[in-house]
Amino acid sequence: MGTFNINITAVGGHGCQREIKDGGEVYGCQSMNCPDCLAREFIAHMQAKGVNVEEGKLTHWPSQEDQVVDDLLTRKRSGSF
Repeated sequence: MGTFNINITAVGGHGCQREIKDGGEVYGCQSMNCPDCLAREFIAHMQAKGVNVEEGKLTHWPSQEDQVVDDLLTRKRSGSF
C-alpha cells in the first residue's frame, strides 16, 4: 500500500461556474458533459470506494500566471476567471 498520482491533462470545455470568484465555493453545474463536474465526480467515486484522496485540484490554464485552481476536496476556488 502506498501513495500514487493520477494526472490528466485535457483541452477545451472547462470552466464551470465562472462567476464564482477567488475564495468562493464551487459546487458545479452537474452537467454530464462538463469536464469540471466529471473531475469532481471521479474524486467522489474514489472516496466512496475507500480511497484516501489527499489532494485533488483542477487547474485552469496551468502554464499561465493568471491560472484559476479549484480544490476538488474543499470546493474552494483560488483566482478568478
